Amino acid sequence: MAETNLERLTALEAYRRASGNNLRRYPSPDKDGDRLYPLATPQSTPSFTMSRDDTVFTIGSCFARNVESALISAGIEVTSRDFDLGPIGESLGFAGNFFNKYSIHSVNNELRWALDRASFPGKDVLYPLQADDSKYSDLQLGAAKLEFSADEILAFRHRFLDVMARAAEADVVIVTLGYVEVWYDTQLGIYLNVAPPPQLARKQPERFEFRVLSYEDVLGGLRELYEILTRYRSKPLRMLLTVSPVPLLSTFRDVDVLVANSYSKSVQRAAIDAFIAETDGVDYFPSYEFVVLSDPRVAWSRGDYRHVSSDLVARIMQSVLARYVPGSGQQEAQGAAPMTAEALEASVRMMLKMKEHESVLALMVDHEAVVASSAVLQQLRGVALSSLDRFEEAFDAMGASYALAPGNAVPLERQIAWCRKLGRKEVARGLRQVHVAAFPDRADFRDGLTWLD
Repeated sequence: MAETNLERLTALEAYRRASGNNLRRYPSPDKDGDRLYPLATPQSTPSFTMSRDDTVFTIGSCFARNVESALISAGIEVTSRDFDLGPIGESLGFAGNFFNKYSIHSVNNELRWALDRASFPGKDVLYPLQADDSKYSDLQLGAAKLEFSADEILAFRHRFLDVMARAAEADVVIVTLGYVEVWYDTQLGIYLNVAPPPQLARKQPERFEFRVLSYEDVLGGLRELYEILTRYRSKPLRMLLTVSPVPLLSTFRDVDVLVANSYSKSVQRAAIDAFIAETDGVDYFPSYEFVVLSDPRVAWSRGDYRHVSSDLVARIMQSVLARYVPGSGQQEAQGAAPMTAEALEASVRMMLKMKEHESVLALMVDHEAVVASSAVLQQLRGVALSSLDRFEEAFDAMGASYALAPGNAVPLERQIAWCRKLGRKEVARGLRQVHVAAFPDRADFRDGLTWLD
């Protein structure tokens, strides 16, 4: 069997490269432990850059919607989120969920149909759920039951594909891979995006198959994706690949879902590295590692181990911007990762939830220039310091916060309250006069300062 090594170097070349890699050793509690705990900070080296004038198209699993929201908040134009899908889209709530594509083959189906409209199967992708054809399911779009006529759904379908076609014009394409447990329609010869409803499976028991993708399947799908996009583009392709950290809800395999999920994520990660090694203009960004290596107490929202914390999503995407958009992040400490104020704020909030107050302060020291210019971060610094009973320093941090954002009463009120602990009654009285002038409508706070009278 022919060898297909991902890399091949001479021994001396390997040693030489390793000697220049400051991140080659796995963190331990006494060395670089803060890169892993409590918030993992995996790093990547971009092979291309972006500008804030670039347009971005995102596609993939539900985590891609988080990516879109974060990019939009950062002022990036995301063309996959600008759509009008008409009455059908409006009738089903957040129409953006139609863009969730859970496997590489589902991604490829939609892009192929969008860019080569003659390949779109038309009405054949609609599965009747009622004998009178009054309700359909489109297993490429999701599990929604579409109670419209076939003609109305197909008109909607083409509007949807018009949006998908923007991938050919976007400056950067971001693809998030989800699962490898997939379903196949043997009649149409296509992979589906979601499982067929049991009623369809019972009606046509030979038509649908459950399949688990192999490494070769995923790698082949990535190669097909690249071929589809480059065939219809007039500009070079810059593509960022990620693996969704969202785990399988359940498995159809006869194994523990924990084992099935590990395989699903691992085989996609392996295929991505092989694909990047052979393809120019394509990078991997470790959003998956950011989440699964971080403390689960803050990695997940809702306490369900499936929905990623919005603070962590913000941290991930600000890390993307810091690395890919020049000037978006600052790098102060030796070896510190570039970080925007938004990413630092998200990190600090998560660490405060875990009461990692010393770690918060150490992180802020590493990014002092960012903290010094942010009223929010100065306020959070004051919170961390006060939790350690370092009220002198906390008082100063709140003063810095108030100086940067004098419209926010909280830092000033914290200073006044802490004057009691510090024995600074006269200082507190002076600050109370500032409070009266700046926030006349917050008399309730001042009424509680009976210790000053």
